[in-house]
Amino acid sequence: MAQPRSRTPLIVGIFAAIACLALVLLVVAALIAGIVYFRSLDSGDSGGSGGSGDQRDGTSTSGELITPPGVDEDQPYLELSTSSDGPVVDVYLDFLCPHCKTFEEAQGEDLAQLALDGEVTLRMHPRPMLDPNSTPVGYSGRAANAAVCAYAEDPELWFPAESALFEAQPGTEGLTDDELAQVVDEATGLDVGQCIAEGTYLPWIEDVVEPEAGSSTQGTPTVLLDGEQFTGDLAAPGSVKEAVEAA
Repeated sequence: MAQPRSRTPLIVGIFAAIACLALVLLVVAALIAGIVYFRSLDSGDSGGSGGSGDQRDGTSTSGELITPPGVDEDQPYLELSTSSDGPVVDVYLDFLCPHCKTFEEAQGEDLAQLALDGEVTLRMHPRPMLDPNSTPVGYSGRAANAAVCAYAEDPELWFPAESALFEAQPGTEGLTDDELAQVVDEATGLDVGQCIAEGTYLPWIEDVVEPEAGSSTQGTPTVLLDGEQFTGDLAAPGSVKEAVEAA
């Protein structure tokens, strides 16, 4: 009578096949995990690490040059008024510059009225010149961006925003984005917090405004009347208005 065949080799073969399949699955899983990991690294490098320029609402992308409404891509100023027969007044300022604060206190109201009355073509150049002087660095540009955010909503609101930002001018410690938004809000009634946090107009300020300003002027504040530097006393109330009226 024949002896029954042992099932041991079959069982061993089945377990070996299962072990091989499990090993293959582990290798595949490891490969997939590696691909996902490296893709996530690539995505992180190209998308930025967060901060004021991140895209949140589709209007601002980190590093993307976005100009204020009505401003050409290579235009290094905001034209706050246009006059057919009055002089062109270019004003270069920095929101961290103490002398610019004095200038705004002495000349700001006159310039705003001349612009609103259409007596001058007023061009404002908000510079980030003193960015390295704040802690952390970058306050001049962020404050300029805050003022431009107000301009973008309504050009006439540049004036109260500018005045309020100079009135709230800090020391080298700067103001936070939330504090900048509060200053502009209280002065204009605008909610520009998102525009400030995203640094919407910083690339324009840094890459268009500043290069032209650096080649045209030696510092801030600077006023040009029809392209010629005003050499009067910028701290004397009414001095710029008198020069405009005499032009």
